[in-house]
Amino acid sequence: MTDLELLSLRILKLEARLRWMTRAGILAAILVTAGAVMAQVRGLSLPGRVEDQHPVSASIESEVRSAHFVLVDSNGKDRASLVADNAGSVFLIMFDAARKTRASLSVGNEGPSLVFYDPTGKPRTIIGSTTLVGSHVNENGIAEMSPPSSIVMFDKAGKLLWRQP
Repeated sequence: MTDLELLSLRILKLEARLRWMTRAGILAAILVTAGAVMAQVRGLSLPGRVEDQHPVSASIESEVRSAHFVLVDSNGKDRASLVADNAGSVFLIMFDAARKTRASLSVGNEGPSLVFYDPTGKPRTIIGSTTLVGSHVNENGIAEMSPPSSIVMFDKAGKLLWRQP
């Protein structure tokens, strides 16, 4: 074998080794980059990612029983409450960001009602049964009993604006 042939053979071996090392280096760079990206994504706290806030159980309960449920926002503030009292009434109360009651849905002995509150906490609209407006005397002088169900609206001072029936 001549010197030229030996030199050519050595160059071919070097080129093959260089190709293998280049491929290994590219693969290592891809693995390091993928690991860094996965670590960044896992560390993010995206809004709405429930799996980061509370681990999900593999089993799903078919029934959950409690006397009081409280729904909280991402800051831990109460935003809604579902409660049953000893008199047989059930209340769903919803709060604004300032923790003021803004709406309530209740089913009591008088019947169901939906109440909307203004920012100061005063009732402004009631749909359903209400004890806030009792019987009254109409324009003909006839005493009318409060209906079992009605729509009632109040002004800022709490004065009756409108009711039907």
